[in-house]
Amino acid sequence: MNSLHYGPSMRDTVDLSRFNLWFSATPPERPMRELAMGTLGDSPVVPELLIPPDTVMTFRSEFKLPKAISVLTINPHMHLLGKRFLAYAVTPANDTIHLIRINDWDFRWQYAYTFRHMLVLPKGAVIHVEAVMDNTAANRNNPYDPPRTARAPLTGHMRPPDEMLQFFVNYVDSRPGD
Repeated sequence: MNSLHYGPSMRDTVDLSRFNLWFSATPPERPMRELAMGTLGDSPVVPELLIPPDTVMTFRSEFKLPKAISVLTINPHMHLLGKRFLAYAVTPANDTIHLIRINDWDFRWQYAYTFRHMLVLPKGAVIHVEAVMDNTAANRNNPYDPPRTARAPLTGHMRPPDEMLQFFVNYVDSRPGD
């Protein structure tokens, strides 16, 4: 199940979301797949996503690739307490592949970032995600004054003051020439 999140806006806006459907008698040669890291995903958030009031905390998630993949798009996701987001992969040869760095997170500007060329991540590479969340009164985006304890949802149903740390990687199975 997919969902859209809309942040508060001070002006009238229009949703221009779209999707395409293709009908075929045969499945695609290399279907696109999605790795969902973090909250409600394929890898845990460490420490548990529980942010007491008046606290700035760093959270992490990591996932070791069981096969080589060719990355098409990435999508970092947090809510209003997010401040910074970093994702990178470390290969078995100990090389670092930078995926994304957002030094000033803004919930209203979340995108799926598409690479100009597919980015190959080898089998055994570990994708690392690091995020800083600010649950203080100094965070102008904090929806609560005074701040309240924020946590990850226990199910797919969001409730205030739920917070999330997710990183989506859309990919195809890698093959020579990618």
